[in-house]
Amino acid sequence: MKIKKFLSVLLISAVVLIPSASAFAEENSQVSEVRPMVVGIGDTQSTAISLLLNGEGGVLGGVIYDLFIQNSTEKDWFKWTNTTSTYKRVYATVGGFTGNGPTRAGYKINYNNGFGETQLFYTEKAGTTESQTFGNIFVPPGATVYIVVDAPNFSSPPAYHLNFSAYEVL
Repeated sequence: MKIKKFLSVLLISAVVLIPSASAFAEENSQVSEVRPMVVGIGDTQSTAISLLLNGEGGVLGGVIYDLFIQNSTEKDWFKWTNTTSTYKRVYATVGGFTGNGPTRAGYKINYNNGFGETQLFYTEKAGTTESQTFGNIFVPPGATVYIVVDAPNFSSPPAYHLNFSAYEVL
């Protein structure tokens, strides 16, 4: 009986130690990987990088980009268009990596319906190394939200992490 118990415990321990895939991992990710050496994409609002989201049940899965600012005049633009028939609530975080210079993050909305677009709004932490967050930005159907990241106080190429997601308005 001791041998059976010993083998059972050994088998259970082995199974527990086998690594498994995350329940939140995606098999076929739609996220485009952008390497830090890529220069010249998304440098203007008209050439903004499209944020491709995926998901179901009211939550459009988030997308994450890791990039850097090359100089004091460079801007990285991103865009997402609400192609649904309902309002969406957008959430974005732009965070600097430890040891890098300050970044500035802003957003604007183009309503694509003849009402034009908003001015560019910056976070209260713009120009710092702290994470900058936009939350509860309501985007109507057909509208496009643009996010821009730059480094006006450039001293060395600051890397940053952009995390973007959209949710149903409840």
